[in-house]
Amino acid sequence: MDNRKKCLSREDPLWARARKGTLPDGFSGWDLALADGWTVAHEAASRGKLPQGFSRWELADESGWTVAHEASRTGSLPEGFDRWELADRHGCTVAHEASCNGPLPAGFTAWHLADRDGRTVAHGAALCGNLPEGFRWWELADRNGWTVAHAASGKGHLPKGFAAWDLADVNGITVAHAAAMTGHLPAGFSRWELADDAGWTVAHVAAACGRLPEGFSRWDLADDAGWTVAHVAAAYGRLPLDFSLWDLEDEDGRTVRQAAENPLKPN
Repeated sequence: MDNRKKCLSREDPLWARARKGTLPDGFSGWDLALADGWTVAHEAASRGKLPQGFSRWELADESGWTVAHEASRTGSLPEGFDRWELADRHGCTVAHEASCNGPLPAGFTAWHLADRDGRTVAHGAALCGNLPEGFRWWELADRNGWTVAHAASGKGHLPKGFAAWDLADVNGITVAHAAAMTGHLPAGFSRWELADDAGWTVAHVAAACGRLPEGFSRWDLADDAGWTVAHVAAAYGRLPLDFSLWDLEDEDGRTVRQAAENPLKPN
């Protein structure tokens, strides 16, 4: 914490004037702050009331949350803002914050900026559906290998024609697995055999989550323990009414019928 002069409380008239945008022309006390470092500039930014030409974007509270972060949160960053790399103590940059508050400006290129866990700006934009048309850096990954494509697939934000379904995290969980969990695989998807490190295929995930498409037929796909897609669907009560392969066995001889007789709690 620095030695800035502190306002005593939010009851100080400065806070009300900052919120209303009625601070005098030429005001220079933007760094006056509460005990937690929240400045007059933060307060003005929280209401979108920073003046034209404001430049002290780096002012930060004790958590490292800058005035620029707050202005991004309220959608009041000015046109031409370029201090995207300013970061809080967790490495969350202004660009990370902006990525979920709406599309980043045309021409933005710093998609690789990452927080302490390796999550990039592109991950945030992917989760919120704010990646631009033509985005191509799907392989950008966090520390666990979870890519931008994984983030987008779980929310249904992958573009039509996406093909890199086999991009995998450190556990072998592919982009297709992530999409299967939430029912966002495209119509006509065929790469059901893609498997994670335990041999759990995309079809196994879709079966457990009740996301297999009508007409699915690859019931005999098995994981490393011989547990088939049919066994998973049976155990979770997900089999279709016309299913007939009740005597299909896993490697221990347990049938699909037996799996159905001992159901698991659905996800």
